[in-house]
Amino acid sequence: MKTLRPGRTLFLAPLLSLVLAALLLGGCAARDENGAPEEGMTITVDLSEIHRCSRVSPEITVAYAPKGTKFYDVRLIEYGAEEERFFGGGTWVEDGSGVIPEGVLTRHYRGPCPPGTKAVEYAYVVSAMESENSQPLAVRLYRFTQE
Repeated sequence: MKTLRPGRTLFLAPLLSLVLAALLLGGCAARDENGAPEEGMTITVDLSEIHRCSRVSPEITVAYAPKGTKFYDVRLIEYGAEEERFFGGGTWVEDGSGVIPEGVLTRHYRGPCPPGTKAVEYAYVVSAMESENSQPLAVRLYRFTQE
């Protein structure tokens, strides 16, 4: 077994510190200063059987919404067919919770309801908005297939 001379331990300690710092910075690179992932806003949808062919919309959770978001515009669309079909939606004021509660989408909303046993592709489109007549600050899709 080799023994290190005292001068070498002084060299290894700073080197080990640099390696650890590089590893920690690499883990931080995927997040901005607010802790948001590189891709920005994310959404999750708590979709269950009660929401199928129903006027009750599911709970939608929004994380890492852009600064300046005042409300969310949500739409349910059927896609993948010859033409996209709109199944309604609604808006929800950003209250800081990141939750769009179940049942609040009321603008002509009708839940996913494919005909017969045919599988149909749908998407919830969530837009983070600053004002009524502005471009969205961020848009995310939650795609799923319903049979």
